[in-house]
Amino acid sequence: MIIITDKYYFKEIKNTPFYDIQIKNKSLIIKLKKENNLIISSWHNGGYQQNMDYILNQTVENKDYDDAKTNTINEFQKQAFKKLNLPVDKTAGLITSACMDNVSIKTEKYEDLEVTAIITAGADKNGIKAGDPASFYEYNHNYKPLGTINIIIIINANLDPGTLVNAIITTTEAKTSVLEDLKLESQYSTHIATGTGTDGICVISNKSSNNHLENAGKHSKLGELIALTTRKATYEALYMQTAMSNEYQKDVISRLTRFNIDYETLINKATIPEDEYIPKFYEFINNPQNIAWISMMINLIDEYQNNLLKISEITPLIMQTTQNYLEITYEDNLKTVDDILNYIINSINKKIES
Repeated sequence: MIIITDKYYFKEIKNTPFYDIQIKNKSLIIKLKKENNLIISSWHNGGYQQNMDYILNQTVENKDYDDAKTNTINEFQKQAFKKLNLPVDKTAGLITSACMDNVSIKTEKYEDLEVTAIITAGADKNGIKAGDPASFYEYNHNYKPLGTINIIIIINANLDPGTLVNAIITTTEAKTSVLEDLKLESQYSTHIATGTGTDGICVISNKSSNNHLENAGKHSKLGELIALTTRKATYEALYMQTAMSNEYQKDVISRLTRFNIDYETLINKATIPEDEYIPKFYEFINNPQNIAWISMMINLIDEYQNNLLKISEITPLIMQTTQNYLEITYEDNLKTVDDILNYIINSINKKIES
């Protein structure tokens, strides 16, 4: 059911004996109808909670930032709950810049066990690898639009608090595995992102269920269902919000963007006219074999960045492989990652211009 008026937008998404899902205005609202316990990274009513009535995933737009700057995030959330006529003491939620129309909801079942993942995702502006240089954002200081992966997991079984934490570990690893599979770059280093800087999570269990489970790890069936739903919904949500997908990554430049290399980088070093360069450039970057070659080069760089190989151990192979594959003659003295990247840029241009 969809209701649109001058004052609000309302859409029913899913109804079950344990919970209902609906979208009202810019918020996805989960109404919990039975005894429950949960862990959530909410500012208001965050942490471990029991018998909450509502869980939100709320879109924050540019026009909301002025309101947010005048309050703490806790107070901002409380005001948002009040505007939706929800009980402040029985409501918790997550915040994102992603649109709720781009939410992905995936459910997996095994016998009587059911797990549902509800995910919004945008990692194009805020992807980061744990350990990258810090970048701290607050509503009451300098806040700007962010990409965020918000995950809500609903389990129809009865979990103890420790098992909820176990489920969060499995969920987080599943999310990170998608970013690694897509080779989604960190915006703060040359590494693959493990998440965004503002990710949120909530795991909910049904305390009225007679199915009491103690393990949500990756060896358990519950852990498997959590990982499957999380991976499927993360893939879909990333695509719906940012068009990120396996196909999106299938060109040479997409693989190089985490090193701040793009079309402008190459054309600025070209020696032929741009109108002659462009068709040859696109033919080169979309060739699957060229994508395989650049993937090999980047993997060697990653081996060095992760302290698995020395730079002196990868540079001879990079030059030999590049010259043999691209059928060019080009030697250089490579001592740093920047040297390697410049070598790759110049080698690509030599091939395009040959």
